[in-house]
Amino acid sequence: PSAIAGAFRAAYPAATVLHVSRERREGKTVYEIESRDGAIRRDLIYDLTGRVLEIEEVIPADSLPAAVRAALERDVPGGTPVSVERVIRGEVVRYEVRIRRDGRTRSLTYDPEGTRTE
Repeated sequence: PSAIAGAFRAAYPAATVLHVSRERREGKTVYEIESRDGAIRRDLIYDLTGRVLEIEEVIPADSLPAAVRAALERDVPGGTPVSVERVIRGEVVRYEVRIRRDGRTRSLTYDPEGTRTE
């Protein structure tokens, strides 16, 4: 839809669209745009009016807030982050981290203050 395309282009003029899909969430139609903006991989969920509902960005592990890095060391001492995403839903920010230790991988989610969520 043009409202979504316009909102995306206005917010991320240099980004390349990799894939667009229509989905149903909570009974409503939404669109997901998977994109790359330089080195940043970003997935966005839009409602039909072009309002962003969710942003997922793959970020480097060294971009995690210090509180989240400390929490990871506390929860998985000696673990190595495999992938890190910053997920923004409205005003709520979460960090989803896949971390490996001793050949096993776990997924953990934290708020910016380092408190585990979900």
